[in-house]
Amino acid sequence: MIKLRFPGISQDQFDDAFTVLEECMQEPSHGFVYPYMGPGGQYGHCWWERDSSLTLNGYCRRDLEYCKKALYNFTLVQKENGRIPLWGNDRVGDLDEQLSAVPVIFDVARRICRMTDDKEYVSAIYSMLARYLDWWLSPLKRDPRTGLVCGIMEESDPSDYTRQLTYAEVDLNVQVCAGADVLREFTRYLCREEDEYRYLQIYRDLRERINRWLYDKESGCYYTRNVITDSLMTERPYNSTFDVFRRGIVPRDRAPRLLDVLKDNSKYGYHKRYGITTAPFDSAEFCETTGDYKGWTSWSGNIWTFRNEIICKGLRESGYCKEAAHIAYQTVMTFNGNYAEFVNPSTGAGQGVRRYGWTAAEYIELIIEDIFGIDYCAWNDTLTVSPNVPEELYGSTISIEDVPVGGGKSVSVTVECSEKPTVKYTVK
Repeated sequence: MIKLRFPGISQDQFDDAFTVLEECMQEPSHGFVYPYMGPGGQYGHCWWERDSSLTLNGYCRRDLEYCKKALYNFTLVQKENGRIPLWGNDRVGDLDEQLSAVPVIFDVARRICRMTDDKEYVSAIYSMLARYLDWWLSPLKRDPRTGLVCGIMEESDPSDYTRQLTYAEVDLNVQVCAGADVLREFTRYLCREEDEYRYLQIYRDLRERINRWLYDKESGCYYTRNVITDSLMTERPYNSTFDVFRRGIVPRDRAPRLLDVLKDNSKYGYHKRYGITTAPFDSAEFCETTGDYKGWTSWSGNIWTFRNEIICKGLRESGYCKEAAHIAYQTVMTFNGNYAEFVNPSTGAGQGVRRYGWTAAEYIELIIEDIFGIDYCAWNDTLTVSPNVPEELYGSTISIEDVPVGGGKSVSVTVECSEKPTVKYTVK
């Protein structure tokens, strides 16, 4: 069991995040032959591509073999054309055979696969991801003029778009672009040089298109483009504008201005107690919803670990470690012992499902990977321990013990927190 010493977080609260994930566990169903995790709460006994993959980000620190099998389930339900259904029933009105989910599974698969040196398993997951990327880049999903990927329903957030080849969203295009870069990493391990070059070119091409078609010079932000009217939806700002920090998609000369938007307290709450809101405070879109999830409006002002984790990862990937540490800490403390689907920015009160799977998983992930900076790759047997300490912890000592990292290894880390932290770690 992992042991944590962290100001403001008790061992029981940390352990409870794993308990939440275990409460989400389901027996095989809807084409899955191995156990998996559902979203939690009233969402029932079914898998969802996004929820059932994101939960693995946390539980891989307790049972890697369970997570490997749960991830493998997606290879069994993948359609002949490469599509992975949104959920197990694969029925959403008249959108059958046209709908998937925002493809966070690329990052999830990368995390799970880098913890194992089982090449046969990694190859199987790679094949699934390669076919999935091809589906996203097919004429069904890709605007022929801009080359951008267009999404409907839960292929993006807010999820109220239903017309195919109409809206090219920032979050969706970033995830597909990052997915190509993830596949490039797989090909290097699997020694597939031709494929490595192909995915590098896809990444570069889509990065260029994101920066060309989704950027607004006046505001310095990125917006969904309506490809039918050929216009940016600047009236609908969203915190996915910061997703472009992922894997260096945003050009260096644009990044400072985008950071200014992030830190503007009239916008997304960077300096406020509970953290980054989905829609900015000064937007006509902004609203707080209470009680059960209410569709796209619940993504229009509330705070979600899902959105914050993506922004945090991107900031660190682009070298903005101070800002990444702040958001990671802010998110962890907001959701500590409060593993709700989302929280209200005015009170920090949990709303929606109160013991929500991906919230608990991303809470665990942010602590282990983003704050303690633990990263292990079984492909080349390389361990990196690079804590990213938020200013809020300066003067404190934090530690984490017996963190499984894959390859039969576990790591313990102690950090004396300061601007230049002192780090000690041991490997078993």
